[in-house]
Amino acid sequence: MKLLASQVTIVPIFLLLTCASARPHTQGFPLLQARSNDTANPISSPQGWNSAALSALPKIDSAHAQLSILNSAYPSHGIFIVHDEPRTVPTSNVLFNRHISAVDPGIIWDSTYVWNSYVVSSGTFTFNKIYNQDFLLGGRYYQYQDNLTFVPIGKQNTVINTTTWMANIDGSLLVSGFTIPGTHDSAAQTSRVSWLPELGGTQYSYVPDQLLKGIRFFDLRVGSNSDPLKLRHGMLELDGTAADVFKIFQEFLATHPSETVLCSIKWDFDGTGQPSDFEARLEGLFNDGSHGSWYTSPNLPRLDDARGKVVLLRRYSGNLGFYMDVANNTPDHTDSTGQFRVQDLYSPSTLSDGTPDYNTKWNTVKKFLDSHQSFNSSQLSLNFLSAVNIEGINVLYKPAVWANEINARMQTWLDTIESQTANLGIVAMDFPDVPGGDWNFAIKEMMAGSGQSLLHVSGQVKLIERLILTNFA
Repeated sequence: MKLLASQVTIVPIFLLLTCASARPHTQGFPLLQARSNDTANPISSPQGWNSAALSALPKIDSAHAQLSILNSAYPSHGIFIVHDEPRTVPTSNVLFNRHISAVDPGIIWDSTYVWNSYVVSSGTFTFNKIYNQDFLLGGRYYQYQDNLTFVPIGKQNTVINTTTWMANIDGSLLVSGFTIPGTHDSAAQTSRVSWLPELGGTQYSYVPDQLLKGIRFFDLRVGSNSDPLKLRHGMLELDGTAADVFKIFQEFLATHPSETVLCSIKWDFDGTGQPSDFEARLEGLFNDGSHGSWYTSPNLPRLDDARGKVVLLRRYSGNLGFYMDVANNTPDHTDSTGQFRVQDLYSPSTLSDGTPDYNTKWNTVKKFLDSHQSFNSSQLSLNFLSAVNIEGINVLYKPAVWANEINARMQTWLDTIESQTANLGIVAMDFPDVPGGDWNFAIKEMMAGSGQSLLHVSGQVKLIERLILTNFA
């Protein structure tokens, strides 16, 4: 399947980013002059580039002026301007580079400094130390710990309407036939976990916000002595019930009829077995007209048949809906019918030093990504990026820390198919929208104590939107 970009509601954006909060100090600097005669590099200097004028400016003013010029000249590329320290830059990716030397008018001493300015088409660079006063970033990039990745030109210079993105998908495709962003333990918003939110919380946003951001697969776990439809995550009860979430689905689909929601329901209470009337309780909600219109056939529907409806994906004992046979803690499982394949290695073993085995988890995720299906595949693929390991109740093992690492690797993998279309099936994530927001518990402090830093994604590099865009040429 190839849908032309013109068929998608997209607009170009050029977001200029820096790591420093100060605005460029360019007063009196001739930004809009003729091109310089600097021939140190065979690539022409951008409009406004004047090595002599830049050298005459104070250090930080010079850096900001360079960033301003390069952002204007190369809005769709990655830019970094670094002070003094040499960086390893793949020369094949460098579109422009200059070195500006000058005397820094310091208060106590004068010193010669060099700003190394680069414009790159793409690439990842590792800095041993990151200080705002020693470098500036611009163009299009994301940062994870000491790694800076400048993203390539491609679909990332577009944005889509995440509330109605399915309107641009071919309605004859099965719902298994294109990429669908999803969330794992979708209702486990940290503020709705009354006990151990840093362990039980898997989402920053709740269901309504996830829908608006483009999530279309929801993973609900239920069960309780007081109410079999009580939301939960493992041993932890959450605020609300499945009926509350169904009502949210109904309200969203009523105003966005081009969309569908895939809802996985699992009985997840260890205290007692599934009640004999469990499915009957659910069916009553499916049919009462107040909790959405449901597609409960055992066969997967085509998108046109599912628009405006909730598609039931069953993970409990019953007869309704498409049955998802999810084996326990499996790296790769295909059910006996061949209609369903899942990766759910949710608790990888720890390494010998007691730290998370990120590589094992990522390799299982990547295997699914690399073997992605053709469009209109009849096999539903479900790839969980989530993981947790509670040995010792150590912060290193909690969902947010796993998401911090695996989501970052997912971003990098998506760079490899930037110009392609791909049916990745359902990709279910923890905290896919944390970058740009903040968690409402002390995870930053706990991670800092373990020597880790939060994943930070800037500009157009948004994980949910990038997954949606794999459907389009």
